[in-house]
Amino acid sequence: MKKLLCLFLLLFLSGCVNAPYINQIDLNKTDFSKIEELKVGAACNSIALFILPIEYEKSILKAALDAGISKIHYIEERNEGLYPFFVKSCVMVYGE
Repeated sequence: MKKLLCLFLLLFLSGCVNAPYINQIDLNKTDFSKIEELKVGAACNSIALFILPIEYEKSILKAALDAGISKIHYIEERNEGLYPFFVKSCVMVYGE
């Protein structure tokens, strides 16, 4: 019973580490006036209970190809869900 409790605690208290993208962008030179005209593509992966992949297609290339984007302007990452039971992580690509 003690081993089972330790295993449960190890699984429950461990988590995934997600490093943010590090960019060197000067936002003063970025034109946000036409952002609503840009195409948007998304690629996501969803995981339940740390180990059950539901959807696993998160890549910048897939998001751009699905939206028909040939020139990428911005990349954004979104994470949502009810941790640790369900987590959905998406890459959003904006471009022409």
